[in-house]
Amino acid sequence: MKKSVFFVALALSVLGSTANVVAGPVLEQFQKEVEQIVDKVSPSVVTIYATQIVKTPLNTQLFPGFPPFMMPGIPTPEIPEKEKDLGSGIIIKYIQSRNAFIILTNNHVVGNSKDVMVKLSRTIERKAKVLGRDPKTDLAVLEVSAEGIENPESRVATLGNSSHVRIGQLVIAIGNPYGFSRTVTMGVVSALNRRLGLSQYEDYIQTDAAINPGNSGGPLINIEGKVIGINTAMVKGGQGLGFAIPINLAKWVYHQIMEHGKVIRGWLGVSIQQITPEMASSLGVNHGAIVAQVFPGSPAQKYGLKVGDIIVSVDGKPLESIDELQFKTMESPPGTVLTLGVIRNHKLITLKVKTAKMPSNTSNIGSVATETKDLGLIVRPLNPQEQRRYEVKGGLLVEDVLMGSPAYDAGIRAGDIILSINLHRVYTKAQMNDILERLIAEHKDTATFLVDRNGQNIFVTVKLK
Repeated sequence: MKKSVFFVALALSVLGSTANVVAGPVLEQFQKEVEQIVDKVSPSVVTIYATQIVKTPLNTQLFPGFPPFMMPGIPTPEIPEKEKDLGSGIIIKYIQSRNAFIILTNNHVVGNSKDVMVKLSRTIERKAKVLGRDPKTDLAVLEVSAEGIENPESRVATLGNSSHVRIGQLVIAIGNPYGFSRTVTMGVVSALNRRLGLSQYEDYIQTDAAINPGNSGGPLINIEGKVIGINTAMVKGGQGLGFAIPINLAKWVYHQIMEHGKVIRGWLGVSIQQITPEMASSLGVNHGAIVAQVFPGSPAQKYGLKVGDIIVSVDGKPLESIDELQFKTMESPPGTVLTLGVIRNHKLITLKVKTAKMPSNTSNIGSVATETKDLGLIVRPLNPQEQRRYEVKGGLLVEDVLMGSPAYDAGIRAGDIILSINLHRVYTKAQMNDILERLIAEHKDTATFLVDRNGQNIFVTVKLK
């Protein structure tokens, strides 16, 4: 569709009857071009049913209206039940040698299910093979037989370039909300580079084109009929708040899975934070990412990165957000040398760091609990998954408290999350020790801890002497 046609049609529709003579033909052309786009892309959209086995408690009620009968020490009986999730997918490739379609969808649509069915048309439904899943981006790649499909090449969608997407561009979403197959909605790109905290790597396209349960995995397309995103999420109760994974990220994940059977990422081994306006004022920098933690044995440790370093550039390009560093590292094959511009002690230095392969499970890296002997605290940093679960940013998880210690006497207990000391946020054990040592050097008798306990913040005063 020509952009000029859309805007002329929109303007004429606003003018109303005063422009009816001109508006009629233009609006008709606009409508026909939208119809052509939908006709072109709709055959590429499929419905996905993923069946998983879940265990539910057996109803052990003896009398209606009374709670289930329980025997002390005997676990509640559970029965396996099938749970079917509904979603969408988009055909992105036809492999003639295997006579098979390759389908892109969301990881949360297929989950851990081994029974994934794809509905290719009203009468054709087949079991799909999951070629690979990537929870870190919420993407999955499926393969399904194309047997019996006429002209299968025509069912393949054309992929666009999401780096060319701009706010305000017209977009169309196609999917299967609530099981209503190939439903079409229309809107604009509302915003870019959104983060929702649903997965580790996020760079969502926001749109006001209606997205509902069942749309997940379906395409977001531009006015050229090219896929620019994979519809993924919506805000519950919100109107016009839908989110799609950029197709460039989806293409990268797809190629990784097709080549390796999984996604292989570059890894530095640091926990970083965005420079905030407050940090910028006190640290004298206006952009970059501050290193909050360096994991033991990581490339970052090996090549000299330290907690408190501020990474301001990568390969000569200024670093405006932590997302840029995260995606740059992720897409760098293991062994790639990244040149980092780093501010340390108010001086700019250059460090060359060779990326390693990201470990399959990074949640426990560097999370070994260590003891603060003087206070009797055994703590460790929260990993990203725990930060999302507890809805906190940073902090130290108290693994144990020595009985009779100053921390124990003050009321700190295992499971508490230490957020700050004397209003200074803490993210690492080293930061905690630095703060405590400074307070002792200043002859302070106590330290005030801000602690998250079961979602409630409380202040606790601990004796230092």
